[in-house]
Formats: sequence, C-alpha cells, structure tokens
Amino acid sequence: MLALLVAPILIWWVDEPLAELMHGQGGFLKTFFAEVMCLHDAFIDTVLMRQPLYLWLALLLLFCITRLLRQRHSTIWLVAVLTLVSSQAVRNLLAVYFNRPRPFQVFSQLGLGAYFWQPVGQFDAFPSGHATGAAALLLPWTLRFSKARPWLLGWLGLVCLGRVVLEYHWLSDVVAGASIGLLLTCGWELGTWWLRPVSPEKVELVAAGAT
Repeated sequence: MLALLVAPILIWWVDEPLAELMHGQGGFLKTFFAEVMCLHDAFIDTVLMRQPLYLWLALLLLFCITRLLRQRHSTIWLVAVLTLVSSQAVRNLLAVYFNRPRPFQVFSQLGLGAYFWQPVGQFDAFPSGHATGAAALLLPWTLRFSKARPWLLGWLGLVCLGRVVLEYHWLSDVVAGASIGLLLTCGWELGTWWLRPVSPEKVELVAAGAT
C-alpha cells in the first residue's frame, strides 16, 4: 500500500531528475553495479532461466516431500514456485500495457520521454522484471527466516539500485516491481496457510483438551 502512495511521487518528481543524474554523474557507480548485475544474471540464468519447468517441478516435489515429513516450513517451496510463476506473468502483462521506455532509450531518443503509453515504439520498462523476479525469488525466504533477512534484502536492494544506475529502469519501475513480488508473496503465504502441517505438540494439546 505504501508503494502505491509513493509511486506517483517518484514518477512525477524523482524518476527523470535521478535518471539524468545517473546519466551524467553515475560513471563511478556503473562499474560496481555492472559487476553486481553480472553475478546476479549469471545466477538467475543458471538457476531459473535455462530450465524453468524443471525448477518449478523440483520446488513442487520438495513441497510434497517436506509436507509428508510434516516439516514446519514445508509450504515455503509451494509459495516460492507460485510467486515465481505469477510474478513474471503479472510483470509481463503490465509491461505490455504501460509501454514505458527505459532511461537509456529516452537518452538515445528512441522514446519520447519517461511517459507511459508511448504512441510509437514497443517498450517494457514498467515494472522492472529484474526487481519483480528478485523479489519473488528472495522474499518468501525473507519473511520466514529473520537471520537471513538483512542479506536477502541487501541483495534485493543492490539489484534494484543496479537497474537504476545502469539506466535500464526508472526508480518507480523497480519500486513497482519489488512491490509486486512482495504482494504476491504475502498473498500466496496467506493462501497456503491451511497446508502447513500441524506440529506433533499441537496435536497432543488438542487431543488432551478433547479428553
């Protein structure tokens, strides 16, 4: 909800000035974030892009196995696959609908500006696919494992900043993409809560209360 309130402010007053700043003064940052994005893309290409169907089937299999073993976090595998699939579907549909050019396309005069629904050209800046995918990949684990939370959120933050610094996205693009990943993660967490196994301790307490 906060992202929905912040996004118009970013679009109207932050996106273009920040992109112009990065275009003119962001050279010293681009080297660092280019390396970050290379590492991220290499991981994503290896794990997610080459054989996505096998990955989804593997996650579903892990869910089935851990659910049968009544492990506490068994549904996280199901949430992960549902979030990954749905986030990319939502992102791709929105990108086609909004038809927003990327900053480098505007600076190269391929787009008319940082506007939505461009009359000429086919663009896909909003929302960011990288931010959406990274959020969908990381947030299911972030919500459940507090000790790993700073590292996972730090990775997500670097990916989002990298897309802005490298002129692939406006700031509102990555905020929207990360928000989609968060909303879908929370939605699937709520939607699958009933599949979580009941611990043996709770079963014993219920049985004791019934007697």
